[in-house]
Amino acid sequence: MKRIILLITIMVLLVSPVFTVFAETSTIEVNQTEATVEISRPTTNYSSFKVIVEKDDVRYIYDLVSETESFPLQMGSGQYRIYVLGSKDGKRFRLLSRDTITVELDEHAVFLSSSQTVYWTDDSDVTALAQAITKEAKTDREKLQAIHNYVVNNIAYDYDKIENLPKGYIPSAEATLEDGKGICYDFAAITAAMLRAVDVPTKLIKGYSAYTSAYHAWNEVLVDGEWVVVDTSTDSIYAENQVDYTLEKDLEDYDTSKVY
Repeated sequence: MKRIILLITIMVLLVSPVFTVFAETSTIEVNQTEATVEISRPTTNYSSFKVIVEKDDVRYIYDLVSETESFPLQMGSGQYRIYVLGSKDGKRFRLLSRDTITVELDEHAVFLSSSQTVYWTDDSDVTALAQAITKEAKTDREKLQAIHNYVVNNIAYDYDKIENLPKGYIPSAEATLEDGKGICYDFAAITAAMLRAVDVPTKLIKGYSAYTSAYHAWNEVLVDGEWVVVDTSTDSIYAENQVDYTLEKDLEDYDTSKVY
């Protein structure tokens, strides 16, 4: 109920005919090459921040948890509206910055970039591992097979974590690699980070699946000009229990709600 009230408060603020932008504005910078928007927040007076990215009638709401973070422009070319909000009590948010941007984007660039949900760097352990296990791969499909095999056989599903997940949880590919376990969101994030680090366009998707009744996360990977559905958390559970599975899943078994 608190989450619903918070979202209603933000929605009322954004549809209000009069905007008030307060003195402590944030910096909003667009990277068209990577199809991301970088937000640098003010450092005083506010205890929590949110970023809203809108295009047409689609809206994504993020928690801004670091001083500077990148967020994907995953809805393609066109006009976006970006809002940064701050709160002193975590309940009532003020509009700190806003911008309207028009961008012309490469359709696959955002699914090769690093952003808050799928974060990696050129010198991260995740990147080094991805490069090492795909060094003999000659095609993107071979890269996918190598990375899928590694994740499925080396990351275990963490049943305890899903029962104690904090509000606003953001996956970390590096932490998942170090821990050797995670929930479906972690599996999808590390799979996407590793594939993007070796130049294979990969989506992280949230929604529903025929494989579980819970809200789920998985990937779509671009190979041979087509997006292939990949579900490493499901495959890891199957592998652990010696159940046969296929790398490529049927798109009809998945219902997408969010794409990162």
